[in-house]
Amino acid sequence: MKLNISFPSNGTQKLIDIEDERKVRVFMDRRMGQEVPGDSVGDEFKGYIFKITGGNDKQGFPMKQGVMHPTRVRLLLADGHSCYRPRRTGERKRK
Repeated sequence: MKLNISFPSNGTQKLIDIEDERKVRVFMDRRMGQEVPGDSVGDEFKGYIFKITGGNDKQGFPMKQGVMHPTRVRLLLADGHSCYRPRRTGERKRK
């Protein structure tokens, strides 16, 4: 599992690749907006609290804040939506 941890106060981010199944299990069965203690990921993040703000699965289906569905939903994304950047004006994509 890859984690992209960002620090909004100074504008930096860090990409972490976690292989240990016990550390990944903390993020399972969590919803968007929930908080996870940082010391479960590693000792370097002791005292931090992570907030889940987005993600996607192995097939590329995005997690969005307003979708309250336990299964995958094929959303029609356009310009202005998160998780999609159109190449032409007016282009939309179902993902």
